[in-house]
Amino acid sequence: MNPVLDFIDQIIREAEDRKDAERVEMSKLRADDMLKALAVLDSQMSDVNSLCDTKIVRIEAYRQAELSRLDKKRSWITFNLDAYIRESGEKTIRLPSGTIKLRKGRDKIVIVAMETFLKVASRLGFLKSVPESFEPDQQKIMAYLKRTGSVPEGCEFIPADIRFSYTTTLEEKSDGANTDETERAA
Repeated sequence: MNPVLDFIDQIIREAEDRKDAERVEMSKLRADDMLKALAVLDSQMSDVNSLCDTKIVRIEAYRQAELSRLDKKRSWITFNLDAYIRESGEKTIRLPSGTIKLRKGRDKIVIVAMETFLKVASRLGFLKSVPESFEPDQQKIMAYLKRTGSVPEGCEFIPADIRFSYTTTLEEKSDGANTDETERAA
């Protein structure tokens, strides 16, 4: 065994035997031995940290590889479910293991030419007052578009995407606990 570690153990036992005294009798020789003991402990701590860091790097690499592999499978399955529901013409299909859905998002207006837009915006009331500045009022612009069917100058209309999502129902546990549902957009 290592004599420095034996010395550390001896000092700790002595301190435990003398419960009332917190300090150990010191001399230059004993102080030097304690410094050697600290160097050994610091080295051992460094070895533990190095070993753990190596393991952490390996575990993280494993995690990334496994998640990537599983995500590829998940993407393939969602691609096929998305194609299936779009071909079926239905918006929602309920199945024993979950639900697949198609949901329309919101239409969007994007100001592509601010100078051109500003010429008509104030006249049509498409600006909202924010202290010290004016900003396009998206709600008023959308209401105008829906009412008139025309897009104001300087704006571009982006129709909403139809998005695929699914909900899975986890199997009921043997103890009769409730099923959990997880909804995910794909």
